[in-house]
Amino acid sequence: MSPLALLLAIAILIALYLWVTRFRPLSSRGPQAIHSQTQSSSTSVSRRTRQQLLRLVNGNRAVALRLVEKVKERNPKRSEQWCWEKAIYDIQRDRRS
Repeated sequence: MSPLALLLAIAILIALYLWVTRFRPLSSRGPQAIHSQTQSSSTSVSRRTRQQLLRLVNGNRAVALRLVEKVKERNPKRSEQWCWEKAIYDIQRDRRS
């Protein structure tokens, strides 16, 4: 096998791996992904908003992140802050009905 073909095969495998892992749901990525998601979102979401959502889900961080991920999937162009606020709004609306 020529070196060029080997490099091409490696590049295709890496691209395939990155594509597959990018589209896996957050819950199947394990606790490290949830922790890193929390860290990245903490810089763009106010502490008060994060605390409010966590309070509404009784401190269950996994549930809170799952709700925010669903909002992001439906509204990909919205900001992180907006997605957290929308998740809060959705919970409050559902509890009123």
